[in-house]
Amino acid sequence: MNSIHHRIFLLLFSFSVFLSCKKQIDETKEYVLFDFEQENQLKVEGVVDASYKVIESGTTKLLQVKTGHQVSKPTIVLKQPDNVNWDLKGYHQVKADVANIGDSYMQVEMFVGDDPDGLIKWYCSDYVDLNPGEKKAITVDLAWTPWVFSPQLKVEGMRGIPGSLKTDIDAIKEISFCSRYASSNNTFTIDNIRAEGKLEVRDTSGFFPFVDKFGQYKHNDWKGKIHAEEELKQVAEVNLEKLLEKSGPEERGTYGGWTGGPKLEATGFFRTEKYKGKWWLVDPEGYLFWTAGVNCVSPNSAHTGTSGREHYFETLPKAEGEYAKFYGEGGRASHGFYSKIDSYTSFNFYQSNLFKKFDYDWQYKFSDLAHLRFKSWGLNTIGFVSDIWTTRQQKTAYVGSIWIRNTPKIQGSEGFWGRFHDVFDPKFEKAVKASMASQKEGAYDAWCIGYFVDNELSWGDLGSLSIGVLRSPETQIAKHVFVQDLTDKYTTIQALNQSWGTSHQSWEALLKSTETPDMNKAMPDLVDFYRKIAETYFKTIKEELQIIAPKQNYLGCRFAWANNDVVLTAASKYMDIMSFNKYEYSVENIGLPKGVDKPILIGEFHFGAVDRGMFHAGVKKAESQEDRGEKYQSYIQGALRNPSVIGAHWFQYIDEPLTGRFDGENYNIGLVDVCDNPYEALVEKIRETTYGMYSYRMSH
Repeated sequence: MNSIHHRIFLLLFSFSVFLSCKKQIDETKEYVLFDFEQENQLKVEGVVDASYKVIESGTTKLLQVKTGHQVSKPTIVLKQPDNVNWDLKGYHQVKADVANIGDSYMQVEMFVGDDPDGLIKWYCSDYVDLNPGEKKAITVDLAWTPWVFSPQLKVEGMRGIPGSLKTDIDAIKEISFCSRYASSNNTFTIDNIRAEGKLEVRDTSGFFPFVDKFGQYKHNDWKGKIHAEEELKQVAEVNLEKLLEKSGPEERGTYGGWTGGPKLEATGFFRTEKYKGKWWLVDPEGYLFWTAGVNCVSPNSAHTGTSGREHYFETLPKAEGEYAKFYGEGGRASHGFYSKIDSYTSFNFYQSNLFKKFDYDWQYKFSDLAHLRFKSWGLNTIGFVSDIWTTRQQKTAYVGSIWIRNTPKIQGSEGFWGRFHDVFDPKFEKAVKASMASQKEGAYDAWCIGYFVDNELSWGDLGSLSIGVLRSPETQIAKHVFVQDLTDKYTTIQALNQSWGTSHQSWEALLKSTETPDMNKAMPDLVDFYRKIAETYFKTIKEELQIIAPKQNYLGCRFAWANNDVVLTAASKYMDIMSFNKYEYSVENIGLPKGVDKPILIGEFHFGAVDRGMFHAGVKKAESQEDRGEKYQSYIQGALRNPSVIGAHWFQYIDEPLTGRFDGENYNIGLVDVCDNPYEALVEKIRETTYGMYSYRMSH
């Protein structure tokens, strides 16, 4: 090569390297979506119960948002002026700096994208707790893991999909902010909305099968992963030695109450009492008791569907012989891949791993080990939908679980888990009696704290169930009750029409109509009947529960999402303890409507990570197993500081299956993994928290 050609070659090579390096640098830099320095870059839409303006703060500009509390989530939506999509390819996260400049605690939530208010929107959102004057960054992941496949693979039946984006990032053209569950006027600022974090791109070749014979992710390694059956038994022995070294906290009574504290009246069963301004449970011996529990302590909660997905699995044992018992048959699921399939085959890797460790004694070993672990870890309650063979050993306090089944439903109602009960239909009361009679495990047992009845019912927005009744056919019993109430109030259909702005020809025509009125005009009547539905439901449950288990507490229906004061006030008349599933970072500030003074139990919370071969961190994300422990401690200590909270139950004992349970959930939310090995960093933090929880609550 002559000198000229050589110099040209070097020049071109250097330039190509420069371009390559520049591209790599650009992909790892922040991509600023909004910084509010130029007002013409901003387009605001979808404003609900809020106002906004750009303000100066030192040398920078911020977007200031003021919200009311007429709705649960006062919102503003930000877009680019030309309404085009952002180019977010290659980025892992969207972040924003927010600050509370108001006078009261609040939560600010950020949604990335314009998906409907369903699972995708939920996946692409997060929030922060902010005290007055506090500033934090909100982070929303755009992918399930820090890596993606190119091209993406078709993997079904899992919410967290390996190598997959959470949404169509090519279609993202808006970001919204809201004051979450607003109960007062709030003011906050937003700044520096940016995309950051490079997504690693991986090849898809050789991905299937991706699940090994233990139910673990095949294509990666991590601390604690099992590689051979001999390891299962070896690790089990080591873990048992650790448990025996730390046998549990001191100053604990028979049922787990605090013997180092005051002794109150002993009734032989669990009850509640307000002591020195704080609500407590009191155990059967009369000791103060704060329930630190875990849900789904059962080997039956880990089935995953195999039908239609056989190629996901490296090895599935034959469906006959000694592993046949670990197969199951699933029915049509509420959501996901199996929601359109009437029946499917499932397999339980967790149970099969217990069998490999403990042989035919695996079921007894499961129960014995669960009690031993709970005591060693400082936990004192076996939670919702747990194994009755374990609770019957009467070694750890527990709660009962009752599902009201086979009830008539309000046909026009809607809900994530299904339609709402028609509580006025005589068949409802019969169904309540039958359901309780068949699920009264724990009645008259001193170890049973009480019963959760139903779960995460869809109460909807204020008055929404009444709208559901009006949407229902003429045969709906609740509709007849509602129309009779309206007849009693208005006497004539003309008077109702004048109030509602409707044009029904007669009361019979109203019964036959499925049209709904203007919510604002009809709201007083909608709320009255909504309240009647709630009070009838809770009253019926309480009366029947008193018959089958008069010594146990009514723990409620585990409210989820945002439930309004009308429902909560109605519930408080009948519940002994108000239960809420609160997937939050803190519950230190939760409370009940004004004038309601009842103890509160957190029915579910958790934190997960994707650092140990799992693809979904669950409802609330942690960065690692160590961070899961930190977040557990922060959550529990916040609950201990809240004078109304008498306990919190983690969801759940075992990781969900890597390939998803019936509805596709595949969260890293267990205290133990699919091989029944504890997440040690999490467990150590649980011990640190629970061993001192009684004295912590008394002193804070």
